Amino acid sequence: MIYLYLIDDHPLFINGVKAVLETDSSLAVLGSANSCKEGFKNMNTDVVDIILLDLLMPEVNGVTCAKSLKRLFPEIKLIALTGELDENLLHDAWLSGMDAILLKYCGREELIETIKTVSQGNKIIGKNVPYFFSLEKNTRTDIPKLTRREEDVLKLLALDLSRREVSDRLSISTDAVNFHCKNLFRKFNKSKITSLLTEARRLSIIR
Repeated sequence: MIYLYLIDDHPLFINGVKAVLETDSSLAVLGSANSCKEGFKNMNTDVVDIILLDLLMPEVNGVTCAKSLKRLFPEIKLIALTGELDENLLHDAWLSGMDAILLKYCGREELIETIKTVSQGNKIIGKNVPYFFSLEKNTRTDIPKLTRREEDVLKLLALDLSRREVSDRLSISTDAVNFHCKNLFRKFNKSKITSLLTEARRLSIIR
């Protein structure tokens, strides 16, 4: 079962998305909010797997919300559902940590398929997202390719958590954390956590 949470400032849109998702027995909507502030207050982050998030909302927009969510709960996946076609907004949304971007008028099949793809640790941009926004635009040859778990470990280390605390947060052994750290050191050509984090920030992999 994939557990979902919806954040959008239009209640009618939320109701429509819920109705679509309820047609698939492998998906469960645990709740919804009309703002990021409300979502942070009411959402059970220990259970939620994926958050479907609007980009343009009053007070706190989806990009800012995504940055906070990824910093505090790096294990939760984020899917942007937006009606906006602005290139800069989509670019900022992707860099904020979104795992997928879909336009609000995507079909049922694409929405459900994207959710399942993201739940497996993959990133995706919807087929209806404007062609001028592509992953190739942000590709840099000097950025190491990291596994999903390496990304999780790196982001938690950036929060000044110890390796023991990282293992507790991710529910893995300290030996596993040490293994991922060893791979991170190799990929970044560093030997210390501080220099590793400095390099990752320089490459905008973490903030």
